[in-house]
Amino acid sequence: MIKVMIVDDDKLVRKGLISAMPWHDFDMEVVGEASNGEKALEFIAANAIDLLLTDLAMPVMSGIELLKIVRKQYPSIYTVVLTFHQDFEYIQEALRLGAIDYIAKVQLEKERFEEVLERIYKRIMEEQKHAPNPHDSFYDNESSHSLGSADLEVPAQKDFNLVKEQWSGHEWVYQDNLFTAHIHDLKQLRLPQTKLIGLLYALIDKWNLLFHPVDLATIQLPDSFESWHEVEEWLMAAREMIRKAIDKPSFSQEVVECVMKAVYIANEEMKEQITAASIAKRVNMSRSYFSQCFKEIVGINFSEHLRHKRIEKAKEYLLYTNKTILWIAENVGYMDEKYFSRTFREQTGLLPSEYRQKSVTGREMSEN
Repeated sequence: MIKVMIVDDDKLVRKGLISAMPWHDFDMEVVGEASNGEKALEFIAANAIDLLLTDLAMPVMSGIELLKIVRKQYPSIYTVVLTFHQDFEYIQEALRLGAIDYIAKVQLEKERFEEVLERIYKRIMEEQKHAPNPHDSFYDNESSHSLGSADLEVPAQKDFNLVKEQWSGHEWVYQDNLFTAHIHDLKQLRLPQTKLIGLLYALIDKWNLLFHPVDLATIQLPDSFESWHEVEEWLMAAREMIRKAIDKPSFSQEVVECVMKAVYIANEEMKEQITAASIAKRVNMSRSYFSQCFKEIVGINFSEHLRHKRIEKAKEYLLYTNKTILWIAENVGYMDEKYFSRTFREQTGLLPSEYRQKSVTGREMSEN
């Protein structure tokens, strides 16, 4: 029997999950619940837990803090993230910390509960099957490789973060040799399947942010992979999907790549004082031609795009951290707190403090 604990500051969410989920159909039993990370740790210290479902945004101790401690002190516990908003940066951080899946609460109204539990159950079974030996047949059972990556010679295995950084950009979409090399580097990491899934979730987050502005349909990840060959096939399909989305007959490939680089910079460097003029220079285009191309390809001008990204990031900070408004303003690129607050209100209809307070009062805080 898989012993389950649910951690969420909203008592209704906890009770709803406990009563509505078909736990016993998947050999699971809820043995505990808590309203924040500290209470959860107290329970875990005194009780055996196999699976922890935790919210991310909670008072006292957040879900991310809880995951860090559980990963260090209770590595045998499987963790799943509960989130009201699909805030992918926090989801990918949770997956990096070892979470095997995430459940968007809004999806629970659309998906059948048994489908959610079945997905989690399968991932636990896969983890138990493969975790003891990361060099098992998952990576080695193919007689040949579709991309010929086995023939590449790389002096040493690359660092996990470097491999993630390689895949986070856009260059591999058009450059065949680079794509093949990235495939090889990813395989050489020989990640346990759970961590591989977590990395792919993180990359999907990056790709959706990078390519969605140019009409990319949201990239989806399958529930599981049976072999490394399936991972390669999925990466090839994702690449083809991206290429079709960013193919703009009116512009050369070089121009589209420059615009993609500008979108990437806006995502990665929004806290810096970047402007359309400075970005145009970095992508080797004139200011006027860059502005024209960016607006036609993305649909809005660069300044509007950057402002939108900054406000979205500010919303995440307001919802999931206790950072001050000044800190948030500076970390999304506004040196003037008053100007940031005014811009935030223009975009959302609320001041940053009002937005944060509304998100808190909109949740039922439990004493349990």
